[in-house]
Amino acid sequence: MLRAELLGLVTTTATKVTALVAVVGLIVTQLAFVTLMPALADGDIGPGLDALGSDFPVLDLASRAVQLDALNPLGASMGNGSIGVALLAITLFGVLAGTSDDRYGGIVGAVLASPKRFRIVAAKAGAVALIGAALGVVLALVSLVTLLITLATSGTPFVLGFADLAARFGLGILAVTALAVIGLAIGLIVRTQLAGVLTMIAILILEPVVVSMIQLITGGVLPVWTQFLPVALAQGVIHGGAAGLGPSVVIIALVTLTAALTAAASAALSRRDI
Repeated sequence: MLRAELLGLVTTTATKVTALVAVVGLIVTQLAFVTLMPALADGDIGPGLDALGSDFPVLDLASRAVQLDALNPLGASMGNGSIGVALLAITLFGVLAGTSDDRYGGIVGAVLASPKRFRIVAAKAGAVALIGAALGVVLALVSLVTLLITLATSGTPFVLGFADLAARFGLGILAVTALAVIGLAIGLIVRTQLAGVLTMIAILILEPVVVSMIQLITGGVLPVWTQFLPVALAQGVIHGGAAGLGPSVVIIALVTLTAALTAAASAALSRRDI
């Protein structure tokens, strides 16, 4: 069953398109973060830092922290709750994987072949996780190549060691995989493709909006629970921890959230009339 789900995903146009959009979106995001912003701050292009204002972020590409931030398969950003094209494409890939069977009637054959519907969800989750992990590897490599080209062009040394790369790649792949499976679970729960896409987009967009509103109300102090929202958790995993939370806590929280949503999707499918 896992092999059939994998074959169905890798041969569909939706998978290829979402993967392409994720890669192109990441390239554009990374170029803006590691190339455009430093050039603007240095005055190489644009009106110069004085005209841009003191709030404009100045990035030191020679620092270890900035280079680590640039190695982000979801796209480097200035905040943990921000979303980008790559993140959107990854989650929508999962949603489309979860709703395609209902749209084209393939779920009927799957249920007839395996009356135990939790096995269907497990096979789908396994297939999405494998493709999500493969996509995570590609996106991690894209972020690395983009950074290396920018550093070589500007004559800036690459200061990260093998341990830094291995840790950031592993955590990034885990985050991408989890987000893809979360998208699958949302698609299975909502069932219809349009509703699943709209629900996923709403979740992603509302998270930074809600966090920003809370910051305005509290004067910048965020409650701990905001670090357990999906995007914040994924970014927290990639960055090796979030504000007040260690790396093991955010990893366990993201895996737990993914497992809980997958279990909810399995329960929803088990109660559904096919």
